[in-house]
Amino acid sequence: MRLLSILLVCCISLPVLAGEPKNITIGRTVEKAKIDGVLDEAFWQHCSIASDFIQNTPRAGESSARRTEVKIAYDDQAIYVGAVMYDDIDSMSRTFSQRDDEGNADWFSVILDPYHAGTIGFGFTVTSAGVQQDALHQVFWEDYDWNAVWQSSVKVQDDKWVAEFKIPFSALRFPEEDVQSWGVNFARNIRRHREHSYWNHYDPTGLNLLSQLGTLNGIENIDAPLRLSFTPYVSGYLQHYDGFLGRTANGGMDVKYGINNAFTLDMTLIPDFGQVAFDQQVLNLSPFEVYFNERRQFFTEGTELFNKAGHFYSRRIGGRPINSYKAYLDCDSNETVVNNPSTSPLINATKVSGRTSKGTGIGIFNALTRSQFAEIYNSETDDTREFQTSPLCNYNVFVLDQNLKNNSTVTLTNTNVLRNGETYDANLTGLNANLYTKGQKYNLYTSGSVSQKYFAPDSNSFGHNFSLGLHKSAGNLKYGATYFHSDKKYDKNDLGFQTTNNLRNTGAYVNYGIYKPFWRLLKMWTGLSINHQMLMAPGEFSSFGVNANVGGTFRNFMTAGAYSGAVPIRSRDFFEPRVAGRFYEGDLWFYTGWWISTDYSKPFSFDGGTDHSILSDSSRWAFSYRASPRLRVSDRLMIILNNDLDYSNNDEGAAVGIYGVPFDGVDPVFAKRNRLTVTNTISTELIFTNRMGITFNLRHYWSRVKYNSFYRLNTDGQFDPTTYDGDADNDGVSDHNNSFNAFTIDCAYRWIFAPGSELSLVWKNSIFTSSSDIQLDYFQNVDAMFKDPATNSLSLKILYYIDYWKVHQALFKRKEKQ
Repeated sequence: MRLLSILLVCCISLPVLAGEPKNITIGRTVEKAKIDGVLDEAFWQHCSIASDFIQNTPRAGESSARRTEVKIAYDDQAIYVGAVMYDDIDSMSRTFSQRDDEGNADWFSVILDPYHAGTIGFGFTVTSAGVQQDALHQVFWEDYDWNAVWQSSVKVQDDKWVAEFKIPFSALRFPEEDVQSWGVNFARNIRRHREHSYWNHYDPTGLNLLSQLGTLNGIENIDAPLRLSFTPYVSGYLQHYDGFLGRTANGGMDVKYGINNAFTLDMTLIPDFGQVAFDQQVLNLSPFEVYFNERRQFFTEGTELFNKAGHFYSRRIGGRPINSYKAYLDCDSNETVVNNPSTSPLINATKVSGRTSKGTGIGIFNALTRSQFAEIYNSETDDTREFQTSPLCNYNVFVLDQNLKNNSTVTLTNTNVLRNGETYDANLTGLNANLYTKGQKYNLYTSGSVSQKYFAPDSNSFGHNFSLGLHKSAGNLKYGATYFHSDKKYDKNDLGFQTTNNLRNTGAYVNYGIYKPFWRLLKMWTGLSINHQMLMAPGEFSSFGVNANVGGTFRNFMTAGAYSGAVPIRSRDFFEPRVAGRFYEGDLWFYTGWWISTDYSKPFSFDGGTDHSILSDSSRWAFSYRASPRLRVSDRLMIILNNDLDYSNNDEGAAVGIYGVPFDGVDPVFAKRNRLTVTNTISTELIFTNRMGITFNLRHYWSRVKYNSFYRLNTDGQFDPTTYDGDADNDGVSDHNNSFNAFTIDCAYRWIFAPGSELSLVWKNSIFTSSSDIQLDYFQNVDAMFKDPATNSLSLKILYYIDYWKVHQALFKRKEKQ
């Protein structure tokens, strides 16, 4: 009863949103600053001071446990920030980590929004160990792949640590106005207390950080310097596979040019992505494509405008050739495909993006890939011929994004794919509006897009989609409703990512959070959601589901949660049969699970959880668990282990084989199968300095599928008996059984030897196997896997950042001295 009373009081006494934002005036200096973590230049003595930080977590609204003082100044070239964090130095955390990883250290951060529109912000962070992190802040997420060239230094003293920043105007985008007011906030993290505090209060019940910035006044008459930089690279590779050794050498360049204060041109010429980490390959039995994250740096930096509407999936560029499967169809009985490349070579890519003083964002992206060919061998004539799997292809994205009042935006996006030759062209145009009321308490989101495919002159395909969402987006209590539909012909996969179409989806949710400590908790949240889905044409029911969750952070900083859900009505899956107009009727389904994450500031911490599913057919069930211990051996060495296990008993689905789904007459064949998937990973960081370290990531994924029985899927979505037994060659082994292994190692030594310049030595190892032998246990399978040849790659890459303006100034000063 006592706990219930506390909860009722917290529900009634909702925290009040922050009042008027704070403001600070920045001063101009002509004195040259040395970035050394010692604020001994004279101009620091005349700067305004930002202090009185307020907690965002764990005790939202309360004063920070430690005093912080921040000063800020500028000259014709840069913004300077000096921050003093008072603390018990013997107690604070100073662990080392790689760049863009805060690790387990204390940190200080400055967030700047030069347009003060609440839609885009630049974040610069330095840890107490001197490690830099930068990010591009957006409305709903932070992009930590964004990188800038800036300077920082940290100095630890008896009762405090000091951070000093120099952020060049060349790293920012700002309006062309004589007098400017920017959005600004300063943040501090005290790791051992798990405290995040901000100069201008960042209320966790508000929309986001960008909507709760203070104001930076006093910036006058600034011009961005000539923003022209070159980053040339050279790289060399040694690759070994099954006794064969290959060597390659590459060279190329990235170019960045500031067209004016706000717009930037980025170009990559002869790019090299050979050191990019492996994708996490899986055994995919679903009818849908697997989504892989973008890891290529050029496609992750400065792409926020292009990704905003969700129509740009950059992995399409340089991805699998569009006609690769046709190489097998083009073979005669005596021909075999001996080489079918999985990527299309990228020739170059260019992007121009920025925002005008009126808040209009403009983005233009263009990339060109060259044609690709498969090799087909004729055993009868002993000849090899080429088959074109991908023509010369041009990819283009154009975006207009307008800032409106109250952090609102309207976005127009166009994507276009032009292919040389007979392969079809594609185009998509979409309009999105994200509108907020004053204070960002309520939100209306709507979007619509039209896809077009151009085949022969009289054979084109047009499709459309539409979505609408109404949300209460701020406060302890948040709720909303969503609607989405797409027609049969809507397809954005030529330059976007989409798994389904011809669907109408309706959903609703309600969430409640308590962000002030009560009882044994520092904060707590809970939510309930429902979702209804049906085909758009014809309007047939597909599925209905409900989900509930609860979680919280305890006073010992352990975070835990639980969830459950149900599909209480038999669903109709119209995609699993892989045949238009057919469906599979699933069982009733109930699932529940829990998760836990202990305090990362401790030398040993643990993440874990389980999930259990029960179906109306008692012979069918599923179970999974995750266990991930984290060991911080020292301030420079971190080891993270992870073990995931998923098991499904009598899982039902299409009988996927080498040649697709078999048919029993005109009906697809389905099966009941047992599937076990085990994923083990080891991640290690050994950091030598704040600019040098080694990372090691090992992943072993094993998925074993045993087909138990086969059925004909009838027109009612039910199973009928079939004579199909899945053993075409009568060897007593199902043609569908599969034991798939994906073993990868990414080991990288990286040294940032100068701002924006890097040397990297990378070792990559991989083994991918597939077998019908499913009798082996895990360790027997590992032993068998290592008997297959591995691909080993060792590469060295050096890239050097050249700032044209600095080179020009240095040469000019040298001439003056002469």
